[in-house]
Amino acid sequence: MKRLARCLWLCGCLAVLGLFLSTAARAGVLRLDPLASVDSHGQLSILRDPEGRLSADEAAAAPGWKAVPGAVNAGFTHDAVWIRLQVQRPAGVPQQRWLAQFRNALLDDVRLYRQDEAGRWHLAVHSGEDIGRENWPIDARNVQLPLTLESTAPTPLLLRLQSRNAMSTTIGFAAPEVYAGTARREYLFYGLGFGFGLMLLAFHTLFWQMTRERLSAWYLVYVANALLVEFLSAGLPQQLFAMPARLSDMLLSLSICAGVAIGIRFAIMQLGADLQWPRFCRVVVRVVGLVSAVSVALVLGGANGLGMQAVQGTAMLCIVGLIGGALWLLPRDQGQARAFLVIFGIYYAGVMVSFLRNQGWLPAGAWTDNATAVGTLLHLLLMSMRLNRRYDQLRREKEAAQARLVHVIGRQNDRLEEEVRRRTADLRGEIEQRQRLEVDLRAALETERRAKQSQVDFVAMVSHEFRTPLAIIHTTAQQIAKNLDAAREKTLSRCKNLRAAAQRMTALVDEYLTADRMEAGQTPFQPRACEREELLELFEDLVADWPDGRVVWHEGQLPQQLVCDPGLLRVALRNLLANADRHTPAGQAIVLDVVPAQVGEVGGADGAGGVDGLNIRVSNPGDAIPHDEVARLFEKYFRGRQAARSPGAGLGLYLVHQIAELHRGEARLESDGQDGHMRFSLALP
Repeated sequence: MKRLARCLWLCGCLAVLGLFLSTAARAGVLRLDPLASVDSHGQLSILRDPEGRLSADEAAAAPGWKAVPGAVNAGFTHDAVWIRLQVQRPAGVPQQRWLAQFRNALLDDVRLYRQDEAGRWHLAVHSGEDIGRENWPIDARNVQLPLTLESTAPTPLLLRLQSRNAMSTTIGFAAPEVYAGTARREYLFYGLGFGFGLMLLAFHTLFWQMTRERLSAWYLVYVANALLVEFLSAGLPQQLFAMPARLSDMLLSLSICAGVAIGIRFAIMQLGADLQWPRFCRVVVRVVGLVSAVSVALVLGGANGLGMQAVQGTAMLCIVGLIGGALWLLPRDQGQARAFLVIFGIYYAGVMVSFLRNQGWLPAGAWTDNATAVGTLLHLLLMSMRLNRRYDQLRREKEAAQARLVHVIGRQNDRLEEEVRRRTADLRGEIEQRQRLEVDLRAALETERRAKQSQVDFVAMVSHEFRTPLAIIHTTAQQIAKNLDAAREKTLSRCKNLRAAAQRMTALVDEYLTADRMEAGQTPFQPRACEREELLELFEDLVADWPDGRVVWHEGQLPQQLVCDPGLLRVALRNLLANADRHTPAGQAIVLDVVPAQVGEVGGADGAGGVDGLNIRVSNPGDAIPHDEVARLFEKYFRGRQAARSPGAGLGLYLVHQIAELHRGEARLESDGQDGHMRFSLALP
């Protein structure tokens, strides 16, 4: 008891010392500091303007101005409050831009007047909740008025303030750079404070979900309402969400009214007074609820100040009664009253300081402005620790009972776990076996799918490509049989048709058989060193297979020797030229370029890059290849939409690709015809 009294006495001394320091007056003109924020304590004069009817010139000339020893503190009032002071920026400092700062975030109308050369006062800046925060000159939590001081001489200022809330604020001046640093720290502190509060709210929400106890539910509502009051008092939702002043003031007032009823009910439960004096506590709770309801009606009716004074006065009386009840129960319980005095005493001290400041009985300052916020955070922290300690004791008892239960069923669990391990091992072996079977089955299905697809493609190719030459042979043979006496020229023409159709079928069969043998590994790959003369003869023979001018050959510089299979190389080049011939309009030429490959241009499948070789390019004019067909050009039996207009088996480019891989080279599409020319290349190392 003596130790608690000493702590309370020490706290009171510190509070009185802080208030004394905050209200110490400094005479003279307010001298600004470019490196720090300067409060205007001791340099202010105040004039009350009932109903706010005076103009700036009338207020400046009116009698009744009174010196203010500290901050502006007029309590709840409908009057307009005029403030007069003189500021001076230091000589030799180029800083001309300053900010007039108001600590109260809930001022409704703030106006700054300056004198012109004729001595008349004119409005320089207008801010406050009533004009909407989107119209504030400085986007901040509380009012910040920009001020430009061109001269180093003392500059008189005139301020007009109005508020539906308590008229209590500190007025300070700072350079914008100083304010920026202060604002960052301030928002950091608010963020940490409200983040801590939200963490408590989330924690106790989960806690209540687990326990479903009545005390936890009341504490959850209690914490949520306290955070809402502090959030609105700080002006943060008004700034973040551009909340209208009347809506924010109403929400704040309603939250305070509800908070008093909730707080008194929760405090009675925490003290245990409802068990000591149940009937008296029920009467107190009902009276507080009635006063809160009346205050709500007054707030909704527009009498915000009257409603707040009623509910806050009731709260002060209840706080005194609760402290008295805790002191009476202190020697009679098992520590509950002592915990109540510590946990709730801090919060009640902050609330009483704020109440006395709002009534104008204590000056506004850093201590009085933040007393409730600091007290609330400490109170919520200690209250959470108290609840956690209580439930921790219940948890330990529950854990002891669970330990006994675990000991009883331990051996049974061991036996069951051994059985589960054995069955799990059997199941794992069976699963692995089935997985292996599934892999084999998928591989077999994929092989079967490819074989079926190849068969389908082959049947489609045979039915489409073989039908035409067979029909030509059949029709021509019928014509020859019916007209044995036809002219010799007509018979020779028909024989040429028969030969062309037979050659076409032979070429189709050769292409298919070559591709099939290559897939089966039956086509021998016989590379040898081919001299330049042999390569030259090979290209000349290929060009000679087409009419004059159809294939234009740019010889370039053939290597002296090239290791290749000349037979397969001839097949690959013939297919490239045949593919170009099918897609080149009549009368236009196919260009065959043969140039030596640069070092590193050709790389084989096994990484044999970086050697000299041969690069063969076949270019032809024609329509562009659709983008969706480019990736499938070298697939077996694939024929694009353009190829459907000309004969073919879909094996030509496939054979080119296969022969290139046998030579450790590469066949690729270099141009898809978007520029009017298609170009395929065959690069051989």
